[in-house]
Amino acid sequence: MTKVRRRRELVCRWVPEGLEVGVPGQQQWVRLSPELVTVMERAGAGIEVDDLACGFGPEHERAVRAAIDGLTLVGVLESPDVVREDPPLWDRWGGIAERFHTEARDADYLVDGPERAEEAGVIVAQGGAPDSFKQYLDRPVVLLPRQPLALNASVGWVFAGRRTHRRFTRDPVSLDQLGTLLFHSFAPHRFTDGGVFGVQQCRVSASAGARHEVEAYVVVYQVTGIPPGLYHYSAARHALELLDDDVPRERVAELSYGQEASYQGAFTVLTTAVANRLAWKYRHPRAYRLWMYDAGHYGQTFALAATALGLGPFQTVAFQDSAVEDLLGVDPDEEFAVYLLAAGVPDAPTALLPGDFAFPPPGTVH
Repeated sequence: MTKVRRRRELVCRWVPEGLEVGVPGQQQWVRLSPELVTVMERAGAGIEVDDLACGFGPEHERAVRAAIDGLTLVGVLESPDVVREDPPLWDRWGGIAERFHTEARDADYLVDGPERAEEAGVIVAQGGAPDSFKQYLDRPVVLLPRQPLALNASVGWVFAGRRTHRRFTRDPVSLDQLGTLLFHSFAPHRFTDGGVFGVQQCRVSASAGARHEVEAYVVVYQVTGIPPGLYHYSAARHALELLDDDVPRERVAELSYGQEASYQGAFTVLTTAVANRLAWKYRHPRAYRLWMYDAGHYGQTFALAATALGLGPFQTVAFQDSAVEDLLGVDPDEEFAVYLLAAGVPDAPTALLPGDFAFPPPGTVH
């Protein structure tokens, strides 16, 4: 006799019309009536089709068999004998990640043509454009030097010298070094005409649609001329806005799982994404990826600029999101933590390999 089971790792959602289940591997959702939900529940980990069909009474048997066939056809039910060779990553990352990956594929960006112009016009006409800059105008401010330090190191030297540093001296970083690093990493260098979307920023780091949703918060420990504390970097004013004057290294250690490099430099930069800057323009699931790309762009610019300034950069995503957001006082539904960056005076030579480096013997697990 034939058996069926409910496909594991199904993702469901409620919509005004009822409950829907995502078809694995497809950008398709199947709307389920309460009766179909009951069929799936009774299928469970495996049941004979005859038993499942008859379990609703003879008057419903034909309809239940048709429902079983339909649910099996779309892949919501399956035979227990089916041996799936799904990519191991979905076993490791889970059904939620698989569903997101499926939904985020093959979006129509409408790059050129009249449809793009029409869509842009609709977005702009609806209004509600988020602010391009975030500022705390009521907080004490430290104005940073407008003239950045010259970056005289060659591109080749910076590329060769960039690496993640984990040990720092307790020597202070200068005001000019920090100001230059923040300017190149997070501030606009110039502006351009974005058409219906208005003035757009040109920064060193690439950003989807020039939305530049990344914000930077700086925890200062040892920077000449700047009192220790937590600051928001105002890209509009090229200034630091004081949020909290009592954020010691230990506080950052708690939210970064004790990673010493995250708090033992001269300062730590906690970056966030003001996600609606993206969502206002890009209104499809694939756009959720964009802040990840942008965070990486900013992180690499930070690391290269720090290297050019003679500083040692560090970066990690190993932190407690909620703890970071609590520290910054941001609403995680509107602005969420994305990257932890830090820098200071490096405490070790910048040799590419330790002097005792050797390849491990063949077959060694590492």
